[in-house]
Amino acid sequence: MRKKKTLVLISSLVLMVALIAVPFSTACGGEAEPARPTELKVFELKAGNQYPALHRLTPDAFHWWGKEIEKRTNGRVTFIWFDGRSLVANTDAYEAVRDGISDVQVWEPREEDPLFRPFQVAQMPYIGTANSLQGSPAMTELMEFFPELGDSIGKDAGLVTAWVHQTDIFNIHTSNKVIKSPEDMKGQLMYTSGIMYSEIYESMGATPVSMSWGEAYSGFERGLMTGSWWPWAPLRSLGVVPILKYHTIINVSLNTWMGSINPQVWEKFPQDIKDVFIDLRLSMAALSGATLTNEASDVQREMKELGQTFYTPTAAEMQAFIDLSGQPIIDSWLADTKAKGFDGQVWLDKLKADFIPKYADGAYGFDDWWGLAGRVWLLEK
Repeated sequence: MRKKKTLVLISSLVLMVALIAVPFSTACGGEAEPARPTELKVFELKAGNQYPALHRLTPDAFHWWGKEIEKRTNGRVTFIWFDGRSLVANTDAYEAVRDGISDVQVWEPREEDPLFRPFQVAQMPYIGTANSLQGSPAMTELMEFFPELGDSIGKDAGLVTAWVHQTDIFNIHTSNKVIKSPEDMKGQLMYTSGIMYSEIYESMGATPVSMSWGEAYSGFERGLMTGSWWPWAPLRSLGVVPILKYHTIINVSLNTWMGSINPQVWEKFPQDIKDVFIDLRLSMAALSGATLTNEASDVQREMKELGQTFYTPTAAEMQAFIDLSGQPIIDSWLADTKAKGFDGQVWLDKLKADFIPKYADGAYGFDDWWGLAGRVWLLEK
């Protein structure tokens, strides 16, 4: 009987030693360490960027945001950037993030015209937006207020919005003469930025010219195009500042861009990482807006130093522009939006009444994580 108790005691001691030895042997290089929990996984994201590498948004907003994401996730999210359309062409950017060629994609919805026409609400002409720092957070809040607006961008694809920003304000830039009135647009060969601008050009007797970004410099240099209604920053990044030397200030509208995340990638993130992206959404919109507003001011200074011509239309001339490129363009957009099942007038009214005034005159301010490039315009005020 005593022998049996001794055997039981010995067996128990052997079992205890074995249990203690398992973690010890693993730590010393025995068995492979168990897989880490999902929340500790490192996500290396392939980020496509359609802006040129030398455009100020690339280092001062996109890459800066990526570093902030890395910081706030303690290195659990990292980015490999493909700038300047080095991953896909502009016309393929939406499909790239939808299909997983890129995990994150900076892209312009108007490249998919007419697929995303409803999303162009903040691009409507003469609605009171002065610059990108005002328009970008305003558009972001509009999307949050009307979820169906965000759904109009690839609902079936399930894209997740990292941020949305608007370009700086569009004005008229030409190589051959000053445009003082719509009458002066007749015969001009104008680089087109989507359906809306093609409609504007045609209403004034100009010819829209569709050309890829990569071909645009050559087109302007060779006279295949004589101008465009564009923001200020692309004139520098494309290298056409010396060519397009006449500028008419009509402050017509802004185009909308966005940073989107592939839905399969998004679903792999634990909630705390999702929260980091969500928490930065409005701030990133405003940083992009501040960076573009800074760049616009700097480009205009450069042009004035070169002695280029800036023209502000008289009240009568301005009204002539508005009559042709204002409400008729909005009516066209409203009809297209209604055909897709949305009430665009409700969106537009809310944007004009609440969100555009909310961010007037740099009212957003700046956030602590922004770099100096995002603050210069505000510090100069």
